Order: sequence, then C-alpha cells, then structure tokens
Amino acid sequence: MTNQSSPESGRLEKILSGVDYFKPIATRRGFMQTLLLAGGTTAVAAASLGKVANVFASPDPVTAFGNAAVGAEKIAVAFYSNALGEISVFGVAADLAKGTLLNDAHRKYFTAARNQEANHLATLESLGLSFGAKTFAFPAGTFASAHSMLAMGERLENIFIGAYLGAIAVAAAAANTFIAEAAAEICGVECAHRVLIRDIAGEDPPNDRFYEGDAGVPGVSGDLGNTGTRSHVYASAADAVNALLGLGISAS
Repeated sequence: MTNQSSPESGRLEKILSGVDYFKPIATRRGFMQTLLLAGGTTAVAAASLGKVANVFASPDPVTAFGNAAVGAEKIAVAFYSNALGEISVFGVAADLAKGTLLNDAHRKYFTAARNQEANHLATLESLGLSFGAKTFAFPAGTFASAHSMLAMGERLENIFIGAYLGAIAVAAAAANTFIAEAAAEICGVECAHRVLIRDIAGEDPPNDRFYEGDAGVPGVSGDLGNTGTRSHVYASAADAVNALLGLGISAS
C-alpha cells in the first residue's frame, strides 16, 4: 500500500496547495489519493501530477475544460493506436496490441477514429490550449484481448462524452458560443465512437440511450434504445480528469 507520508507525497500536497481548486485540504488529499492509486507508486503519481496540474492553473473554467480536452484527445490517440498495434507519440510501446484484436472492417473504424481524435487535438492546440503530459500508459492487460480493449474504449468514450457535455454547459454559461459549438461538434463524434465500440463488442443494442447526458431529461427506462446508463456530465475539468485517472491511466 502506498505511503502518503513519503517525501514525494509531501511534495505533491505542497504543489497542490498552490492551485486554487486544491486549496481545501480534503480536496487536494482526495485527488492525491486518486493519483497514487491510479499510478501504482508514489513516483508515478508525482510525475503524473507535474504534467496535469496545468489543467487547473487557470481560474477560467472554460479554459480548464479545454486544457483537459487536450489531455483526453492525447489519451484517445494513444488508445486507438495501441488497439491497432501502431505506435503513437502519446503511447508507450509496452501497451501495443501484440495480436490482431480487430478484423479488417473494424480496423478501418478504429483508424478513422484515431484520425478524428488527432484532428480534434490539433484543433484544440491551435486555440492555445495545452495539457502537459505527453505519454499515457494504460493498465496492464488492457490490450491483451479484444474484450478488455473494447471495455476500456467504452469507458473512455463515456468520459469524453461527459467531459464535452460539461464543457458545453460551462461555455454556454460564459456566453462563449464558439467553444460551446466546437465542444458540441466534437462530442457528436465521440458519441459515434462509443456506438461503434459497442457494436464491435456485440452489445445489444449498441445505440442504447435516448439521451447522452444525465441532466434530467425524461425518458422511459427499459424501452428499446434506452436501456443504457447515460454518460455523467462533468461539472468541472477536475472531475473529468479524476475520472480518467480513475481508470488507472498514468501520465508522463
């Protein structure tokens, strides 16, 4: 079990205490614990923190969501590339799928998805948004089988969808129509990715919800096309990043 009294964890708390979001002791210690559990070691957690803290450095919640989106898109490029067995600048060689997890048609879907995520990333970075971490390692065994890879893909896309829905709400509240529309355009593509992953996994039906978010829009539970759990709409960039870290992804 990780020892939070170690020198590295003390340094983590000191860094966090200087970021507005983490000034409350309970908030920063809870986030620290998430990092430690996700990274597996204090050293990995410390490295991850140094790369993700810039997401929360801006007091502007729209910019914070944008920075988090850059990190999410880097993770997405790494995920789809790893699944294809192709190295990317955002992945690590140890994560590459060693065998063929996808048939030829599904490889085409994943290649298109990887290209779409890379384009989203380039667009976000062109707006001056950034996320310090460059490479992302997935939990051991993620790409050992089609089942584990597809399960991770669906979890990732659910978080991406919820993050972009949160960004839309925050941007709309700030009357930033450009960012709200851009986030909505990207969110629509992430929804398509989720359905394709569910289709490849043989989930029935792959299009399993009337609405994507959990904002309280009514729907008749159990009707065909409305049997799935809606994506959680994240209220802040910190919540979305916490969700990604909770999947056991480590950053460097």
